[in-house]
Amino acid sequence: MLPHLMGQNWSDVIRFENITLIGVLHHRIEFSVLVSTFIRNEKPDCICVELPHALRHEIVSGVRRFPYHSVILYETAAKENAVLMLEGSDGVQEAVRSGLEFDIPIRYVDPLTLRYPLFMDRGPDAYLIDLLGQKTFMEAFLSQAPRPPLEDDENHRRETYMAARIQEASKDFEKVLFVGGFSHIRGMLELLGSPQALPLMKTGVSAAALAPIHPDSLKKGFTEIPKITEAFENWRKNPEQPSPENRHELVIQLMRAAAEYFSAHTHQEVPEYVRLTWVRFLRKWLKFKGELLPDLYHLVSAARSAMDEDFAYHVHEYLADYAWSNDPMDPSAVLLDEDNLLFHGHKIILHKKLRTLFPSSRKYRMKAVSSAKWKEHLKRNWESADANEVDICSYPPEDIEVERWGSALMKHANHLLQTAQTNSEPFVADFGHGPDIRETLRKYYEKRIYVRTGDEGGLEFGSVVVIFDQDDRSVNYPFQMTWLGEHSQESDMAFYSTLPGADVVGPGISRMEHGGFMMSYPPLRMYDIWRDQTFDFVSTRHERLLVAGIAYSEKPGVVYVDKTPPPTKWKKLAKSMGKKIIYIPLGSLNPLHVKRMRTFHMLKNKGLRNTAHQFMKTD
Repeated sequence: MLPHLMGQNWSDVIRFENITLIGVLHHRIEFSVLVSTFIRNEKPDCICVELPHALRHEIVSGVRRFPYHSVILYETAAKENAVLMLEGSDGVQEAVRSGLEFDIPIRYVDPLTLRYPLFMDRGPDAYLIDLLGQKTFMEAFLSQAPRPPLEDDENHRRETYMAARIQEASKDFEKVLFVGGFSHIRGMLELLGSPQALPLMKTGVSAAALAPIHPDSLKKGFTEIPKITEAFENWRKNPEQPSPENRHELVIQLMRAAAEYFSAHTHQEVPEYVRLTWVRFLRKWLKFKGELLPDLYHLVSAARSAMDEDFAYHVHEYLADYAWSNDPMDPSAVLLDEDNLLFHGHKIILHKKLRTLFPSSRKYRMKAVSSAKWKEHLKRNWESADANEVDICSYPPEDIEVERWGSALMKHANHLLQTAQTNSEPFVADFGHGPDIRETLRKYYEKRIYVRTGDEGGLEFGSVVVIFDQDDRSVNYPFQMTWLGEHSQESDMAFYSTLPGADVVGPGISRMEHGGFMMSYPPLRMYDIWRDQTFDFVSTRHERLLVAGIAYSEKPGVVYVDKTPPPTKWKKLAKSMGKKIIYIPLGSLNPLHVKRMRTFHMLKNKGLRNTAHQFMKTD
């Protein structure tokens, strides 16, 4: 069975005499597809839209910029500030767009209102309406339910105003199409049954300006998921092709693509159990909320619950990326927030808050999320930097964290060593190293006390080697480097990793991932092991790190962390040098710690250390 395509039921709409009414949920592409298909097939003589006449010039200019997003900033006669976002996913704005393309007269029938910022309608599910058809849905559900009382008198006068304007158009044209909010359709039908007079309402503005929307504003969930809007715009280039698949299929495809995006950027596979947990969490959450399909906030929050913060970050970054995003370097680009906006560096307070999907308590590291254009700009700057101005360095908070982890691995290795060296024996005459409580309880039925015997002496460690990915062909982690400690509390470090500049998250700040690293204490002793011919007899890089760790260790112990134990030949080499390798399986460590230690940032120069935290993806 073929999946349902958006807009299949385009003809199942509500009609009254020579007027066709199409209700939309703002910024849902199902209705943009429906409106586009209807206008292309029916060719109405006039299109009436739920948009203010006072802003018609700015609206037309913004619609002509599609698929690029814009925003209209306007001030009413009462000196109240508000915004109207313009993007292709809104069905009302698609009506204007199609009308301009087919040279159909357009009438803007809505009085001026501050209600427009409440974009994300809370009402019937867009997927359900698209699946059944507007008329069928209205007859099956809304006709049996009592109409809710009017929220306020202004809303009733607004519907009366629009009905009167539509009746005027119906006298001048043979076929009239009205496209407006779905919540108004029932009220409009009742009002169209009798002649309506224009009520007195404010319809003027004292000032209005059209500006591009900053790409970061698309990531806050004010409108449709950018990737879904992108699918609509791709279809609209060739509308003769089948329309986009239904939202359910699109969401499934986006979830798979987001997981692949995470794997491509982190070189970590998304386990099957994480994918299943992601889906199950979404299903139960949506059932609890009484909704059918997730939005951007649901997808990102569920990803965080299914795996971790880093996975949620990459899911958000992928879903919020948009092929036609505006230039982030444009000084006129408007950066929207819930209750204010930045325009040419000036902060404007909105009198009606925007409704974002992301509550203030969960910002999900918005500042670290950058558009593809911004990342390309940063990458070009990184590659074209003057070599005399570059002084590659690490980020100190991450240095401290990795040093602490190295110390913790030494303690863990000592514990494993002591556990392997001690035995438990029944108490006879010698207490040994004290009672073994666990063994005594385990063999409680013997009615005897067990004591610890054997050598409990610890081992001092001079090097720690951690291998996340052996990467024998140097494909995933082609970069290699040796760093010297900057002070006595830091170790020398050699590592191989992803390329610097491949993932630039801020000006002069590159996010990288370790394939493996080696730390040796004390600092300022290590020569560049990748150029040191002494280690050329070692064929692989992960083994080169181990051999270098053995050679540079001033203590008898070397910690080795990997998925597989070290080869016997290197154990013999360590023994011949009076040292011992203590192996810790990588899978036995906390996966959250492993993932955090695997990621680090490289800075172009030390001057960036004071500002780098603004662009870091911290947990």
